[in-house]
Amino acid sequence: MHGIPPTQPWVQRLSKTDPPGGIRLFCFPYAGGGASSFRGWADLLPDEIDVHAIQPPGREERLFEDPVDTLEAALDAVVPALLEYSKEPFALFGHSLGAIVCWEAARVLREDHDVEPVHMFLSGIRALPAVHDGRRDLHTLPEAELIEELRRMNGTPEEILRSADFMRILLPAVRADYAMLSRYSFLPQKPPGAPVTVFGGTSDPAVGMDHLQQWSELVEGELDAVVLPGDHFFLHESRKQLLEEIANRIAGSGQSSGR
Repeated sequence: MHGIPPTQPWVQRLSKTDPPGGIRLFCFPYAGGGASSFRGWADLLPDEIDVHAIQPPGREERLFEDPVDTLEAALDAVVPALLEYSKEPFALFGHSLGAIVCWEAARVLREDHDVEPVHMFLSGIRALPAVHDGRRDLHTLPEAELIEELRRMNGTPEEILRSADFMRILLPAVRADYAMLSRYSFLPQKPPGAPVTVFGGTSDPAVGMDHLQQWSELVEGELDAVVLPGDHFFLHESRKQLLEEIANRIAGSGQSSGR
């Protein structure tokens, strides 16, 4: 890789090596998640894929910053950060809410800056605009009901859900992210110029194969859809298979030289 841009609070580099001729992969976390959601990815991907995670405020090392609760505020921060890296090839990955931010960041990069990723990976998300699943008020739920919703989604360890101290720390970011989701309005747009791959879990209660297939209306050409074992958080359960699929497609783009 060539010159590394100055440190951005919204972008955390997870790879430890800096190979020449590589490609950066920017990963957007799910609601309530942070950069640690992608811990270990750099170890399982080829060295030529330089893994970076988007780190929103209000969690992990940015815990004492106010979380953002609108997509516009997130894009105002994320897009300039990505532009710092845009002179070299990059790909985007987003899971659940992160897939929406990923999709919209790619739109702004394309429409306002004439910049495209070499590939976009959307994971655990219904085709837009049918993203809300009829539930737009999760951020307003009483604490006990919100914790029960997190338990239903099966993405937070039970010992964390049972800890009042941990939940006091985590819930503000979760509420902000759910508020962002509730306020999101999809605007029709031209299909992305980059190839798009969508991922789903075999037992995801919120996103079925029919929801993934509907992405075909938003992308050009034949839809590239992959279903992996697991529920909504299959990106953890089937991490190895997921990263193999991502690596193969980045290699196929001609942007990574492989091991």
